[in-house]
Amino acid sequence: MTQVELSAVRKQFGGYVAIDEIDLDVASGELVALLGPSGCGKTTTLRMIAGLERPTAGEIRFDGKDVSEVPVQDRNVGMVFQRYALFPHMTVERNVAFGLSVRGLPKAEIEARLDEMLEVVQLQAFRTRFPAQLSGGQMQRVAIARTLITKPSVLMMDEPLANLDTALRGEMRRFIRALQQRFGITTIFVTHDQVEAMELADRVAVIFNGRLAQYDTPERIYRRPASLEVAHFMGAANIFPGRLVARDRIETDLGLLECTPLAGMDVGATVHAMLRGEALEMTTEPPPAGRQAIRGKIASRDFFGASVTYGVRCGSQQVTVTENARRMVDVGAEVWLDIAPEHVWLIRT
Repeated sequence: MTQVELSAVRKQFGGYVAIDEIDLDVASGELVALLGPSGCGKTTTLRMIAGLERPTAGEIRFDGKDVSEVPVQDRNVGMVFQRYALFPHMTVERNVAFGLSVRGLPKAEIEARLDEMLEVVQLQAFRTRFPAQLSGGQMQRVAIARTLITKPSVLMMDEPLANLDTALRGEMRRFIRALQQRFGITTIFVTHDQVEAMELADRVAVIFNGRLAQYDTPERIYRRPASLEVAHFMGAANIFPGRLVARDRIETDLGLLECTPLAGMDVGATVHAMLRGEALEMTTEPPPAGRQAIRGKIASRDFFGASVTYGVRCGSQQVTVTENARRMVDVGAEVWLDIAPEHVWLIRT
């Protein structure tokens, strides 16, 4: 297991700054997702860590040792790409064992490690098949097995699930997470999919335009975004501008909301209040006296199977509420939104 650190890492291609002084620490045995929209610099960051690109400035350290100038073949990293890059003329077992064969390991050792790895990735029954005879998920398992069998100190994965359908992606996310925990290998995973990052990662690095916007646990990035840009990217639908009239109260177009005080935010500051749709409790009867509630009327209803999303018109504003689909409230119904102060997150403007 290897600790990976990036210190003020910068990458320029001519006059274009792809990565602008990113600081990042990945603990030994941790799975970190690099998350962001296309073109934000996450793959460039991964390639620099792997040694496929040299940083223009800054340091990349493995266990405290600067490897910024160390070539890729001397870093002992494993790469899994979006394209499986399997050899079509080789069977599963020959594809998986290829890295060991190139290194000239004894045949007996190769066979022992191959048997173990095929068992781990549940491909024993497919060992004599060729890539064209496999499903997308099976081919991705072959690609992962081929990388893990060489025992890399750091595993790199660049959008490895992008070519799979929705159901298979969910299955492969669980498979990759279980495999990573079993081996305890430090893993850096590039994705543009927020759900993928939250389900897989111990921590998530959100990158916009070559800059690190937030680096935190999935839960904190989702519930406590550091900026409006992060909040919008993570799918926050209810964001209202306002003014802090007390340390624990904000005046918005929805009315006066109680909130959790945020350190370093002065009374009178212009801020935004974020309300997660699933954190709002919607009732068809007025809540008990003393509870913070907003009166509204259901303007829209969208059914998604396990959940229902309502658009609730509250005065001039619309609030999105997401509920479990155990009940269905009709469009036009009068409702109240119970808003707990701990679910009102303040974002600095």
